[in-house]
Amino acid sequence: MTSQLPMTSQLLRGLLDDASLFPPASLAMPAAVAAHQRHLLAWYSSLCGPFVCADTRLAELRTALTAGNHAAIDLSLVVTGGADAVPTALDAVASDPRLRLRGVEVPVARDGDVAEAVAAVVKALDGAPLAAAAGYVEIPLRAIADPATAGQLLAMVDSHGYRPKLRTGGVTAESFPDEATLASCLTAVIDRRTPFKCTAGLHHAVRHTAADTGFEHHGFLNVLIAVAASSHGASTEEVHDLLAERDAATVAARIAGLDDEAIADSRYLFISFGTCSTDEPVADLVALGLLNRS
Repeated sequence: MTSQLPMTSQLLRGLLDDASLFPPASLAMPAAVAAHQRHLLAWYSSLCGPFVCADTRLAELRTALTAGNHAAIDLSLVVTGGADAVPTALDAVASDPRLRLRGVEVPVARDGDVAEAVAAVVKALDGAPLAAAAGYVEIPLRAIADPATAGQLLAMVDSHGYRPKLRTGGVTAESFPDEATLASCLTAVIDRRTPFKCTAGLHHAVRHTAADTGFEHHGFLNVLIAVAASSHGASTEEVHDLLAERDAATVAARIAGLDDEAIADSRYLFISFGTCSTDEPVADLVALGLLNRS
């Protein structure tokens, strides 16, 4: 039976970066690699992006590839040690041709001056052999949400051809930005036409309160419709309201109503998001009637 994606295929293609090694899934390396290979062979494989792995776990990844007899893997590398650790981390990737580098994600130092920390990461990426891999700089959302600092920081990143990485969740309630903060961040990056990715917390399609933790989660489809609206002139307040929308039918209808131009524009800006479960976003999309196998 042939599987087909509906008109939203362009909107969803490559949206899901496989971050199953990270909390809350925290899969063991062999299980994570095996699951990633399963996703790449599944009917929804066009939604799947690279495998996200921390530099500290590259030895485990190489062992899992050997044990599973996997020829290669598309990799987005998280450099946990920040700017200073970039050269060593990329040397480790370059030493194994099975690791096909697609992205490098580097957090800025959390203490000290944010602008200096961003400049340090940009300098490290400038000196790195990225080839065609994308460079992502994880900047604290408070700095992007603040109009006094957003322009300078985003200019430092995108003028060198890199992209901001927006953290939308984590393992504590405080890790999840509220609608106002995320709306300000999205407005800032979209006003500059700066492509970006998100990471953490976008476990489901629509905004919700997690039953097990009580954490307030943004929905990845809420982010998509917010990006589309902001790109077409919506105010920060309107973006806020789209991020806050909890009615699944309303969100799905907004997605289904996007035309080809809006879809292309949205995905130019919103590159992907790291998800610890590929199965959950796929299941949500199917349940909403936005993805089908037929």
